[in-house]
Amino acid sequence: MLLFKGYAAGPAFNESGDGSNFLCLPDQPQYKTYLDGLHAHQATGFIHGVQYGLWDDATHKNNPFTTSNLLEKAAACAVCYSGCRSTIVMIPAATQCPQYWTAEYAGYLMSESHGITHGDRKRSSYLCWDEAPEVVADGGVNKDQSTVYPVEVKCGTLPCSKYITGRELPCMVCSK
Repeated sequence: MLLFKGYAAGPAFNESGDGSNFLCLPDQPQYKTYLDGLHAHQATGFIHGVQYGLWDDATHKNNPFTTSNLLEKAAACAVCYSGCRSTIVMIPAATQCPQYWTAEYAGYLMSESHGITHGDRKRSSYLCWDEAPEVVADGGVNKDQSTVYPVEVKCGTLPCSKYITGRELPCMVCSK
């Protein structure tokens, strides 16, 4: 059941500090006491809107989703709950839930880029992004502030016979 929908948000791709995970900010924010304007850069944290880093052209294809034309579009999000289930787990590298568990949704594992093209950034969280991604209609303009990309396998420590380098990982969110 939908609790709220809104804007995917997270740390800037090219800055250290701030939070390390992505959040879903409600469509209608609520505020308490606040100070208008940006303040001392070293004394605050920032959060930015998330955009998709998914290419569909022949030379830069990295979009495993069935939805196309997502590149640099603002990512929508939703927070849902299941009133009769007490445990929810995200299972990476899975396309079905364990026996006796209920599938809440299927998708692909996403994160920030690994860092080669976006400078010296810190880590972000891995997220299971729904397999039918949506964009925010009033998502603003491309600012390259925070971007999500599909997570690909790099085998070695992971057994190459099972985890094949370059493959995007699916995921499931399951409840019980």
